[in-house]
Amino acid sequence: MKEIFSHAEMSVREGFPIQKGMNFRPREKGYSIFLMSVREDSPYNDNFDEDLQVLIYEGEDITRAEQDHPKEFDQPLFTKLGGLTSNGKFFQAAEAYKFKRKNVPEIIKVYEKINTNIWADKGLFSLVDARFEYSEDEKRKVFKFVLKLQSVEDAKTLQEKEQFEFSRRIPTDVKRLVWKRDGGKCVTCGANSDLHFDHVIPFSKGGSSNDSKNVQILCSRHNLEKSARIQ
Repeated sequence: MKEIFSHAEMSVREGFPIQKGMNFRPREKGYSIFLMSVREDSPYNDNFDEDLQVLIYEGEDITRAEQDHPKEFDQPLFTKLGGLTSNGKFFQAAEAYKFKRKNVPEIIKVYEKINTNIWADKGLFSLVDARFEYSEDEKRKVFKFVLKLQSVEDAKTLQEKEQFEFSRRIPTDVKRLVWKRDGGKCVTCGANSDLHFDHVIPFSKGGSSNDSKNVQILCSRHNLEKSARIQ
């Protein structure tokens, strides 16, 4: 199961040009899509908990078409025409689940930015809560969406599922270091497509996800060959 994408590949995979960070049920899909980044220069404050199981995702700002300095204004619930913004749609969905008006939470596929034009699939999350609260750091009110990690639903085999689950436990800063160190290529053959983050010593055998020395980039072929040897 491919894990690392360019923006163009990600858009082809999802079937539409992804331009926004928050995409509510695009093209009538059965799930929504979030783009996120925890880089220091990121425009939003997105963060995982220590176990990488819960994502706190910050909502979208008012557009520059409406205000020249969006960060000086509360994040909007409604558009200037009175409809719901993306914030509003997801807040409504979270409230419906939280107050049991809906039995199943909104499912959100999350892509995380690793480098310029490089994105990693973080998998599927459940939107379980949302808050609209004052931020002391930003001096304004912002939306905070609480997402819990789901299991890998689209993995075809147990081996594939385990590999993807292990990869998702690798912190973002480790992935960025490994991507830069390995030059965005398979360390075995130099391929620059169909890539994965791989544990040198497998996670299941005690290998660390937090040490960049134990993480490398492999293409699908060499990732599978390595897994077969270990088994």
